[in-house]
Amino acid sequence: MDQLNIRQGADVRSVDDEKLGRVVGLQGNYIVVEKGFFFPTDYYIPTSAVSSATDDTVYLSVDKDHALNSGWDQMGTTDTLVEDTSRQTGTTAMNSTPASGTVGADYATAGTTDAMTGDVLRVPVHEEELTATKRSVEQGQVRIEKDVVAEERTLEVPVTDERVTVTRRTVDREGVADGNAFTEGTIEVPVRGEEVDVQKRVRVAEEVEIGKEAVQRTESVTDTVRREEVHVADETTGTGTVSGS
Repeated sequence: MDQLNIRQGADVRSVDDEKLGRVVGLQGNYIVVEKGFFFPTDYYIPTSAVSSATDDTVYLSVDKDHALNSGWDQMGTTDTLVEDTSRQTGTTAMNSTPASGTVGADYATAGTTDAMTGDVLRVPVHEEELTATKRSVEQGQVRIEKDVVAEERTLEVPVTDERVTVTRRTVDREGVADGNAFTEGTIEVPVRGEEVDVQKRVRVAEEVEIGKEAVQRTESVTDTVRREEVHVADETTGTGTVSGS
């Protein structure tokens, strides 16, 4: 890579889009990235690890872990640092071509006081919460049974029978000597009566209605949830370096 359009103060981002720091200069075939949240010291990233660059951002072809564990905290050559003398404005592009001379005064005197300016590290704090879902379950059943019961019942039924009555009366009148006179025979008088026949018929004497209704009730559920707590330990030697709650 003969020439890189890398500007002073451009952000350096890994291939997994993690911001690693800001460009403070070029030294030979290395980009000097100041220490920040991820880099404990200034890093010397070879230009071969750069995939592309814009006016504001330099994109690497490796991820954050690779950049941290590749030994780039030490420069592999002794090429002289070449950087823009107007570092504070960050407007002039820097060439990766080695140049003679000494390390620029701006970079030599650059400390870590302003290294954190504009950088924000966001630490997500997680916690669990309980949510409840409802599902329909079978809680048993109600059984309705019918039994056939036989019992004796008596029904009073009025019936009519014919009864023969014989009445003798004494009379005194003239008779006719016809064929019926002085004739023996038998006279039969039919006698009728009623008999009771028993029949049975089916009728509906009662109805049993079976229904269901929804009854609302409250049930308590208990479980264990987890949450994260963040504790900040101030291990700095200065004052006023940790603020916030």
